[in-house]
This record gives sequence, structure tokens and C-alpha cells, in this order.
Amino acid sequence: MNTDTARREDPRSPAHLLVLGSGPRAEWEHATKRLSEAGPLVLIDDEPASWQRQYVSAARVANTSRPEIVEQAARWLAIEHSISGVLHFHPAHVRAAAAIRATFGLPGPTAATLTATTLRNRTLDLMERGGVPSSGGIHADTFDQALEGAHNFGFPLVCKPAEPRRRYAARVVEGLEQLAEAFSAATAASWPGTGTIVEPWLDGIEATAYTLDSRLVAISHATFDPEAEPSLLPLEVVVDADDVCATAIEGTVTRALESTGHRHGIAQTRLRITSTGVRVISLGTHLTDPLMAELIEQVTGVDLITAAGHHARGLPAEAVDTPLGAGAVRYLQGTAATRLLSGPAGQSGITPYARLDRYGADTRAGPLLRRGHLRVSGSDFPQCVTRLRNAIREMHTMPATT
Repeated sequence: MNTDTARREDPRSPAHLLVLGSGPRAEWEHATKRLSEAGPLVLIDDEPASWQRQYVSAARVANTSRPEIVEQAARWLAIEHSISGVLHFHPAHVRAAAAIRATFGLPGPTAATLTATTLRNRTLDLMERGGVPSSGGIHADTFDQALEGAHNFGFPLVCKPAEPRRRYAARVVEGLEQLAEAFSAATAASWPGTGTIVEPWLDGIEATAYTLDSRLVAISHATFDPEAEPSLLPLEVVVDADDVCATAIEGTVTRALESTGHRHGIAQTRLRITSTGVRVISLGTHLTDPLMAELIEQVTGVDLITAAGHHARGLPAEAVDTPLGAGAVRYLQGTAATRLLSGPAGQSGITPYARLDRYGADTRAGPLLRRGHLRVSGSDFPQCVTRLRNAIREMHTMPATT
């Protein structure tokens, strides 16, 4: 039996928000709790519910990479639990969420907006038409087309799925000898028939803008893990309530949203701030990382999780800014995590301003295994980076368990 019922619902109870996908408790519990506080939940995930049971009315196991199977699971849940909306974080769940909305007549982005923000070549086309500076990539269905892009852009360049069905599938290509393998990997990680994007590698500051109803509420900055290369896997992410880049990117983000027709709800816009200006790399109409949403709430006071749940139900959402400083996350993954996590298992407080969260089991993150994360708080960006470094040094000095 692949249905787990946490508690029997009164048939007159409010309609449920269907949450599609979950993950490690340390990353996902805050978001799941926030959503449950706003209204009852049901869950569809690849794994049976465990810690999630206290927050959901029912859960069903299904292969979340198969939209038709997810839709059937939603129909089973709907027999006993009315559904008012669907919410997901993983980019690969866009199609399944759209199928559920169509089946039950649920609110959400229009088909045109989903196409504009899910198919990366379509996003690039709309950016160009709207005069929005972008990464300037090309769409490649064949290796010959990818080769043409390489000749146009030179190296290094980035090869990534046009519509990803796996996270962290983008690769940096340093030379011609790496292109064929990168193109094949990107094509395998994209939905069949959608192709691959080849774009120049842009030097500059990595930034992701988070907007609610087209209003900029937060910016995160990521650095990538050298051990994961050539994959682009975040290692550290910092959010500062008073980000100095806000004025530089706000206009570009607004124009990017307008060009894709997205005006309401949550959006994430990934950018590079280069020496020649701000360029849009990608745009999505959903949150992709519940831990980042938790960090943003900690830093800005804006609860994007609850807002996303409201919008998924077709309800208005308000966000009140209460700037509280800055925060940062360091993911503990790959070989570096083995030594850092060799200290006492029960230890979570590393320093007065740093907290360690271990995962119950290793979680795949691109080419590496993620075993936990370290969070710090501070007054601003530089202080958070310093405190991350200090906390890592402190972890290195902990006695290893035997």
C-alpha cells in the first residue's frame, strides 16, 4: 500500500494544498511546517513520509519524474481530500504540477508563462525581444549546433538542459575536447525533445533575485564548489537584507519578469553582474530551495514559503519587510564533509553565531553527496563570510569520533 494517512480528515475541513516533493528534514522541515500552519497539506513524494507525517493529512508515494504517475496519485488523494492548489520546488516537477492544475482546475501560472520560464531557449528569445540583457546563449538540438555555438562564444562556456529534469545539470566547458561529453550529459538531463542550451561563461558576481508579485524582496549570492567541477554546484550562499547590488539589478529583474508575462506570485531570477552590466541567466516562477526561503525569512522577515502557499491556492499574499541583518549557508558535501562531520554527532552549536545541521542520510547534490549544512548569522555580508570561515576552522579542530 503506497498511501500513508497521517490523520483522518473531517469531510467539511478546508481544502488541501498538495505539496509535490520533499527532502532532508534539516532543509525542508521549516517550509513544511510553515505551509501546514497556513492550511492542511497532502504530499506526493518519491519516498514514504517519515518526519513529514506530523504536518500532512495524507501522503502518497509516486515517481515524481513521471507527470502521468503523479497525476494519478493526486487523483487517489483527491478521493478523500479536496485539493485547492499544488506547490513544488524542484524544476523537474513543473510538468507534473501543471498536469495536476489542469486536472483539478487549480490556480497557477498560465501555460504561456510556464513555457516562457521553463524552456530556457524561449526565455532567451523573450529577453532579446524585450531588450533585456541576457547570457545570450543558443539552443542546440544537435552536437553540430553546439559546436557552432562554441565557435561563436569561445571557451569557457556553459552547456545546460533547455528544460531540466535533474538539478545541477549545467556544466562549464573549458575546451573543445570536453564539449561532446558535456552536450551529451545536458541532453540526457533535459526533457526529451527540448534540447540543450550553449551559452558563454560570464565572469562576474553570481546573484539570484527573489520577487513577490514583481517586488524585489531578497538577493542571494552563491559560490560554487570546486570539487563538483565542471558542474555548477553551490557551496556557500549569502543573503544580506541591505544588499548593495539591489539598485543595480532591480530594473533588469523587473523588465525580465515583464518580458515573460509573469506579474503575480513568486519568481527567482538568476543573474550575473558583469563589468559590462547585469545579465539574466534564467528565470523561474517557483521557489527552488526551501532552505534559501528559510534563510531569506531569517534575514528580511519576508515569509516566501507562506506567500507561495497562498498563491498556489489562488489567495492574496502580503509580505512585510523587517530587515534583520544577514545570513549564510555552507553546504557540507563531497570529501570535505567527511572530516568536518567527524566530530560528536550530537553537536549542533559550533559557535554562538553558527549552527550545524546534519542530515539523517546522504543526499545526492549533482556529482557529490551532501551530508549537512552550516548556517551563520551576522550584521552584513562580510561578517557572515568571516563567521563561516571561523566556524569551518572550529569544526576542523573538533576531536574526531572513533
